[in-house]
Amino acid sequence: MRLSLRNLQTAALAALLLAPPAFDAARAEPGDVGPNTNPTYVKECGSCHFPYQPAFLPARSWQKIMGSLKEHFGENAEVKLADRDNMLAYLAGAAADSAANGRSRTLMSRLPTADTPVRVTDILLVGGIHGGFLDPNFKGIPALKSLADCAACHPRALDGRFGPRNYTVTDEKFRVLKGGYEVR
Repeated sequence: MRLSLRNLQTAALAALLLAPPAFDAARAEPGDVGPNTNPTYVKECGSCHFPYQPAFLPARSWQKIMGSLKEHFGENAEVKLADRDNMLAYLAGAAADSAANGRSRTLMSRLPTADTPVRVTDILLVGGIHGGFLDPNFKGIPALKSLADCAACHPRALDGRFGPRNYTVTDEKFRVLKGGYEVR
């Protein structure tokens, strides 16, 4: 078996991310991030991209994102002030730093306190594990152009279900094994 430096880095990152989190797991609520519960957010943001659940980013990230909608990744995504305030209250109130689910607590335990990511894919637990699917050697289905399309691999993404039993990927080289990922 011949491993490239990139494959070794991906395997090492996966092992690091799958290590026990720094928080007390006994206190963590089980489960995933859950569905979005704000119809305005789902309608406004979901009309252009996957409506990420607020529990993927800390409140400071949502405040930064919602405060710069005029320049939202090169697009003007401004909405009515009342809708923006409604969505910001929802996003900040259900953000990862106040969420009780285990996935959010793991995300926050690995995010440096000085970091304010504005993309869910910038979160190490998301972008780090999933980066291999953008590798040109990945020949599976779905063929991804961006990590922003969660529902392409996670059919229950809108329900907030991202666990290992809730995804579909067909490239055998990227299969999940106990304790990490095997790359052939």
